[in-house]
Amino acid sequence: MTVREEAHRLLDALPEDRLMDAIGLLRAWAEAEQTARPRRRFRTTASFDGDPDLGTRAKDIVREAWDDQERRSA
Repeated sequence: MTVREEAHRLLDALPEDRLMDAIGLLRAWAEAEQTARPRRRFRTTASFDGDPDLGTRAKDIVREAWDDQERRSA
């Protein structure tokens, strides 16, 4: 049984007095889907302007910075 078939089966099983509540909920969901703006996709390209191998060299860069600070403070 597909999800759609199960939804139809559940609607058919609802008592008449609860049917309008279910219809209202389904209408609200359907209208929200039709009027909803598409989700924005965030671009990450060109957001960082560093060396291409910065990630692999990160530890070396930090070590060099610390060594340089130790020389200055000593």
